[in-house]
Amino acid sequence: MIADIKFLAGKNVFLRALTREDLKGPMLKWTDDDEVTHYMYRGWRPSRLDELEKDFETTVNSDKDIEFAVCAQDDGRHIGVAGLHEIDWLTRNTEYRIMIGDKTAWGKGYGQETTALVVKYAFEKLNMNRVGLGVNAQDARAVKSYKKSGFVKEGVLRQVVFRNSAYYDAICMSILRSEYEDSKK
Repeated sequence: MIADIKFLAGKNVFLRALTREDLKGPMLKWTDDDEVTHYMYRGWRPSRLDELEKDFETTVNSDKDIEFAVCAQDDGRHIGVAGLHEIDWLTRNTEYRIMIGDKTAWGKGYGQETTALVVKYAFEKLNMNRVGLGVNAQDARAVKSYKKSGFVKEGVLRQVVFRNSAYYDAICMSILRSEYEDSKK
């Protein structure tokens, strides 16, 4: 069964292929949970299974997107999603995205371990040169985690995100292959 196949594995999490069953279960719930999506673009309207399935089909059939189900190593439960998007195979550049939707998994380092696994995969398996991301400037926990993972602040997009009746800045961050390699020494 595909849910048992560990594509990338760490100490506390493993990453496997995202399945259609994942959409019907926890993902639909997470995308409608205001606490989960508080700092994200998602959550501005109710999620529909057909929309998630359409996004899933687009990602599965794309050579520019790779998305994983994030699972807890101890019991195999699906706790989130992470992936590389808008992969540019010529410039070796991609965008990293993650959502740990299972709130019982928050604060346990699963997101940071997932980030390390995906960044390693991007540089060592896909031969990327740069992994970038955008994060809501108000999401201090995420910003701190990305910095611990080696991401560097590149700049700020001012008031680009509208959520919770306010406009927020987005911080642009990235890690380069050379920075990743230096961190391994």
